[in-house]
Amino acid sequence: MTTAKQPSVTWLYLIGFLTVAMGVVALASPLIAGAAVIFLVGAVMLVVGITQVIGGIHADDTMSHKLMALILGVVTTAGGLAALFHPLLGLEVLTLFLAAYFVAEGIWKVIASFNFRPAQGWMAMLFSGVVTWLLGALIWLQWPASGLWAVGILVGVDLLMTGMALLALAATVGKVSDQIDKQLHDGQAPA
Repeated sequence: MTTAKQPSVTWLYLIGFLTVAMGVVALASPLIAGAAVIFLVGAVMLVVGITQVIGGIHADDTMSHKLMALILGVVTTAGGLAALFHPLLGLEVLTLFLAAYFVAEGIWKVIASFNFRPAQGWMAMLFSGVVTWLLGALIWLQWPASGLWAVGILVGVDLLMTGMALLALAATVGKVSDQIDKQLHDGQAPA
């Protein structure tokens, strides 16, 4: 009989616990979590902008293509620098876009839910749309103050949910692995 190597779920548990912990920290200090997101976005924009400027300088295309790449690169670089040097302003702008997105998505879900009526689940989509719209409206009505909490809270909730999903996945993989191992030791073929 061949011995199967049992997969280790230790890393999944570790990553899951760390992700849950980061989610709790982000929820406890949403301004810091939001600022971290803005710094990351600013750094990425800065790198992309500089790359576009370099690409525009070295472009062999027509002058209009070269000029377009240079303008886009300068604007992206300026946006990245603005986000890095003024993270609170960056949070306010990102929060405004987020609020507009949630309002639009909520309206779309509500309208789309009626297209699925009377199929089972259409009420869940309607409820999701109303909640999404309310979240967007709440963020919008409290803007610019919502910039101090909205992004950080959403990142915290996402990290918390992702961590809990990883922990559930680790537990499931561990159980399945144990069942297969037991069946192999009992001489049965795995189901």
